[in-house]
Amino acid sequence: MSSLTDLLFIFRFVPCFILIYYMVPAAMRMWVLFFGSFIFYTLGEPKWCLVLLGATVINYLIAAKTSLGDKKFLALAVLLDAGLLMLFKMLGLFISMDYLPIGISFYVFKMISYQADLYTGKLKERLDFKTTASYFYFFPQILQGPIMRAGDMYSSAILIDKDISSRKERVGIYLSNIEDGLKYFIAGMSMKILIADHLAILWRDLNTIGYESISVPLSWIGAFSYSLDLYFDFWGYSLMAAGLGVALGFPFIKNFDHPYAAKGVRDFYRRWHMSLGTWFRDYIYIPLGGSRKGDIRSIFNLFVVWLVTGIWHGVTPNFIIWGMLLFVIILSEKYIISLSDKLFNVVSRLNVFILIPVSWVIFAISDMDRLKVYMTRLFPFFGNSAYVNSSDYIKYLGLYWPYLLPGLVLLIPCVFDFCEKKRKHPLSIVVLFALFWLCIFSIANTAGNPLMYLRF
Repeated sequence: MSSLTDLLFIFRFVPCFILIYYMVPAAMRMWVLFFGSFIFYTLGEPKWCLVLLGATVINYLIAAKTSLGDKKFLALAVLLDAGLLMLFKMLGLFISMDYLPIGISFYVFKMISYQADLYTGKLKERLDFKTTASYFYFFPQILQGPIMRAGDMYSSAILIDKDISSRKERVGIYLSNIEDGLKYFIAGMSMKILIADHLAILWRDLNTIGYESISVPLSWIGAFSYSLDLYFDFWGYSLMAAGLGVALGFPFIKNFDHPYAAKGVRDFYRRWHMSLGTWFRDYIYIPLGGSRKGDIRSIFNLFVVWLVTGIWHGVTPNFIIWGMLLFVIILSEKYIISLSDKLFNVVSRLNVFILIPVSWVIFAISDMDRLKVYMTRLFPFFGNSAYVNSSDYIKYLGLYWPYLLPGLVLLIPCVFDFCEKKRKHPLSIVVLFALFWLCIFSIANTAGNPLMYLRF
């Protein structure tokens, strides 16, 4: 049970957990959350559960010193946490991906931000052990984020009972939380199962055919479909995780804000995986000086952020190239294209719809020889034999348009915003009910597609 789309998770773990969670006294809920999250992670990754538990205990103990402003212990915590992440990254790269625990990056990022917030005073005091452990292990977020801040955990509505005297009022709020959370969960699951998983098949088909045997139009369809696959896989998971958080009384965490409606690549990454972007901003870019020390230093700081971003995703050359490409595009937007408003309005949009899909191809293909072949398909004037299987794209458009079309429609901000606004309408409930069982049918009759960021 290492996925939010696992049938055991949906029909056994979630109902049992929510029932127990709301039955116990409010003061006990953090313990329930910790033990439930620990069980969830252990069932999915039993061989590494004690490593994460040990890291939790060590960070809790070190936090006693960082909360007093001891810089040496902050450095020690960051060194240990970052070292743990790099150790597993190296083991995954050079030995086997089985040595890379699921969700390890998001777990480590939470630990580092916790220590940093204690040191800087953003978090006023060290959390008790049950709250610290619940924050690190929080099961909706441990696999792929979003990266909640410790202050949000501490100040959430988890202890709402103390302000409510009537049992009837409490039950009404619990049921409202669960209903609202399930709506987000189903919407996210539908994106993941009904759109992303089917588009993933198209990308696998292109890998099976061989990049040297696909036409230029099909290569671009592949690039766009992979972009949509990644987007709806990750956005879908984020909605599922946020929905579970809402069901448990936590505030909704918005992790995506219509990135394909962005004006430029810089704006795109302000809207894409927002909790990760703000983490890099708050704990790397700003501590390095941000943009406060002039353009040269700002460029260097951006370089470090995008280099670390590339390495975080993987240490194979394609990830470094991916990070550096985005760094160069963002610099060109900030210092060159922005000199003309008219030029920026045109080029920035092209960057989002052309260069972002190209960058995802670089992100997806780790073999440099195969990546080179794919690039000659996207840009045939750099390669040879461009006119192979010139009508293959017609076949694949015919097969995959039922998944490409809804994906493209949901890129339009007003469409999703309208659906969210009308989520309490009776017709919306009927639609969500139908989508839920359609997803269950799809899960039960396929092997499923693992979450794409599961082992980052």
